Amino acid sequence: MYQIKNFIQNIVSYNYCSNPSNYINIGYGIDNNYARCCASSIASFCLNNPTKNFNFHIMAKKLSTNNKDRFKQLAQLYSININIYKINIDTLANLPTQIHLPIATYFRFILPLVLDNIDKLFYIDADIICLKNADELFNTNLNDNIIGAVPDLPWMNTKRNKALNLRNHIYFNAGMLIINIAKWNNFNTFAKILQAIQNEPQKFRYLDQDALNLILTNHIQYLDTKFNCIDINSIEQKNIILLHFAAHPKPWNIAFSISKLCNKFNKNLYQYYENKTPWKNFPLEQPKNYKEMKKYSHILYQKQKYFSSLKWYLKYILNKN
Repeated sequence: MYQIKNFIQNIVSYNYCSNPSNYINIGYGIDNNYARCCASSIASFCLNNPTKNFNFHIMAKKLSTNNKDRFKQLAQLYSININIYKINIDTLANLPTQIHLPIATYFRFILPLVLDNIDKLFYIDADIICLKNADELFNTNLNDNIIGAVPDLPWMNTKRNKALNLRNHIYFNAGMLIINIAKWNNFNTFAKILQAIQNEPQKFRYLDQDALNLILTNHIQYLDTKFNCIDINSIEQKNIILLHFAAHPKPWNIAFSISKLCNKFNKNLYQYYENKTPWKNFPLEQPKNYKEMKKYSHILYQKQKYFSSLKWYLKYILNKN
C-alpha cells in the first residue's frame, strides 16, 4: 500500500468557509499551466451552487507563488476552502506522458489516498465548467460501485475497448469521476493502475484513462452525458450540467475563437467564469509546443490568414526539430 508521505511535500490551506459542515469535496490535478482554468472551474461551481459548502483539493506540480496567491483570493471571494498539495512526483516519474497528457494527469489517482478521511470525492478535470445547479450530481448513488463516470464518445468506446481487449464494457471518460474513497483504496486501485501502465506502457494510448477503464471494469456506475458533456451536439444544451472542453485548442488559447470548436453556445462560456476570478483580464495563451503551433497554423490557413499561417508553420518546424 502506498503511503501519503511518498507523495505530499507540502500542504497549503486557504480556509474561508464559514460553515464547516456537509462539505462537498471536489478534487483537481494540475500543473502551473492549468491554474487559470482550474480557478474558472471552481468559480463556476460556486456561482451555480451558492448554498453549498465546498472543500476544493488541488494536487499541483510547480505551482507559482503568484498563482497560489490568486487561489487564496479566490477562496476569500467565494467563502470556500482551497487546499493545495505540492506533489513529489518521484513515484510517478517513470510513467509515460504526452504533450497534452502531462504527469499531472496521474494526480487523480493520489487524491483518494490523501483524502481517506472522507466518503465521496468528485474528481473534475480543470477544463470542465459547471453550467447550472449540480445537486443531481452531488446526490448520485453509486450503488456499491467504486466510481461513477460518463460513457465516452461512441467511436472511443469501439476503438479503446478493442485496444484494451475489454468485452461487455462501456468505455468512460475520466474527466469527471465520483469516487467512493473507501472502496477505491480497499480495491488497491492506485497500485493496480500503476502496475498495469508500467507493465505495458505501449498499450495505453490515453494513459491514465485507459488504465482506469481496464482496472475498474465492472465497478462503474454509469451516468448521464449531462454530467460530463464533451460533444454539445449529442445533448440538449439546456440540460448540460458539466461542460468539458476536452479538445484542443482550449477556450483560453488564441486559436479557440477561430477554430471549429467555437460556436454560438460555447464562445463566451469559459471567459464568463474566468472573469469571475483573480485571473480576470489575463491575455489568451499563444501556442506553447510544436503540436499547438501546427494546429494553429492549420486553423489560420483555413481562415485564409496565409501570412500568419506560414509564420506559425515555420515556428512549428523549428520547435519540432
